Amino acid sequence: MLPSQQPKIKAQFILAHGAGAGKHSEFMQQMCNKITELSQSEIKVILFDFPYMQLIEQTGKKRPPNKMPVLVEAYREQLKACDPQIPVFVGGKSMGARVALETILNHRQKPVVNIRGYCALGYPFHPVGKPEKLRLELLNSVDINGLIVQGTRDTFGKQAEVESYPLNSNYKVKWIDTGDHSLKPLKSSGMTHAQTLQQAAESILEYINEQLV
Repeated sequence: MLPSQQPKIKAQFILAHGAGAGKHSEFMQQMCNKITELSQSEIKVILFDFPYMQLIEQTGKKRPPNKMPVLVEAYREQLKACDPQIPVFVGGKSMGARVALETILNHRQKPVVNIRGYCALGYPFHPVGKPEKLRLELLNSVDINGLIVQGTRDTFGKQAEVESYPLNSNYKVKWIDTGDHSLKPLKSSGMTHAQTLQQAAESILEYINEQLV
């Protein structure tokens, strides 16, 4: 494609990985590809690995995630690399979604770009098996418009649980029928994992377009 034919990028979307799998995982790659394809490359999806995941990739040895300040600083480096003239959206899968929220709060003190919105894929509302240990304070401390794409049977926050939470009105929740933490559906749903990921990507694209109006 000639330079003159390159699509104009209308938004940048930083998508951080979860605790157990990095940017090269099938989930992250598929989400990146689907959003890029659906937007006809007008949304630039930015994937990256947190420092601990870089070491896992280099050594092949498992290690726990870095402490939150280190994760936030790594996320901020991605913000600094963005084009300040193009709207930026932040988000992530599971742990990455939490880091994105912490980064928004940190960014208020030291802004480098204009963050227009937030997207979470499989937000960890509580640890698995511990629904009493809610993680709502962080979510409700951020007031920008956000989208949460959640499987109805996500063990980090099922639909029946989440719908009872006092979640702030700036968030919209898109439910993926019978989806788990990675949005994988039950066979009985008649949907494939590829189809539910497509639903998630379509929801993210619709959300971003709404914020750009």
